Amino acid sequence: MGNTCPRTHGRVSPAPTRNTGSGPVAPTARTCSACGTRRWPSKARVGPRGTYLTIFVFIPVIKAFATSFTVRDRDDAGNYTYRVGLDNYSQLVTSDTLRANIVFTVFIAVTSVAVVFVIAYVIALALRFGRGSSARFLGRIYIVPLFIPSVIASYAMITFLANHGFVDGLLQAIGLPDGVFPKIVFDWKGIVITQVWLSLPFMTVLLSSVLLEISDSLVESARDVGASSWQIFRHIVLPLSAPGALIGITFMFLGVIGGFTVPYLLGPNAPQMLGVSMVYYMTNYFEPFLASTQAVAIFLLSLVAAIYYVRQQFKREIR
Repeated sequence: MGNTCPRTHGRVSPAPTRNTGSGPVAPTARTCSACGTRRWPSKARVGPRGTYLTIFVFIPVIKAFATSFTVRDRDDAGNYTYRVGLDNYSQLVTSDTLRANIVFTVFIAVTSVAVVFVIAYVIALALRFGRGSSARFLGRIYIVPLFIPSVIASYAMITFLANHGFVDGLLQAIGLPDGVFPKIVFDWKGIVITQVWLSLPFMTVLLSSVLLEISDSLVESARDVGASSWQIFRHIVLPLSAPGALIGITFMFLGVIGGFTVPYLLGPNAPQMLGVSMVYYMTNYFEPFLASTQAVAIFLLSLVAAIYYVRQQFKREIR
């Protein structure tokens, strides 16, 4: 039914679409060749997606926003009263602890994304343009972290990288004094290293798929006219791989900014990432309204990244 004209002119043909190579093509209208009627995807296709987004995205976000404006006051007798106000948001800005948590969360997300992007890009370039056994071995081994759950990876990092752990014990066994090994576990460095380990396969696969679309003839033509390897990378490889890089950076940022497992197991007690802080305020401090305010802060930080991604995609469509 979704591919037939409502005026009984038979099947309709899909309208021309533009694929910029930066991601999946959005659903487009179909056009009847007889009368020109445009027909959009049927409700049977859109309905389940809209229902899923409503239940698991829109309703929780709206509920968190509503709860974040609830303020709980306690009188001298220990009785609670509730009102609507901006006290939770004021505390989010004025509290040194919460403000440090926000800065720490952004720092971890940006640092993790930057490190993963650099390493993944180097691996993707080696897989695309490299030759020999080294490139083949790299192509087989970089995907391994994808099959290791985050909890297992976190405990592995604790076992290997903690003070007096496996690596520290190995260094002491070869004669190095105690205390030479830096503090990694229960520190920001442990979070970043584990996030790099977990996210590297995804970013590498994404960048590799984009680099594979660059034709060898284009690179060889540039070499024939005297372009150096740096010029080829700067003027051909980097611009053509930018759409895929933007997708990977955005999705990884969204994943790290709201993460809980890795920062909970490997992060410091203070400052904390917002995902961990939110759970502590909910379960230990019994402050669900302030926890909802931190959830809104995570959503707003994610929204900034999403808006930037959409703007870049829109600019690319216009060009």
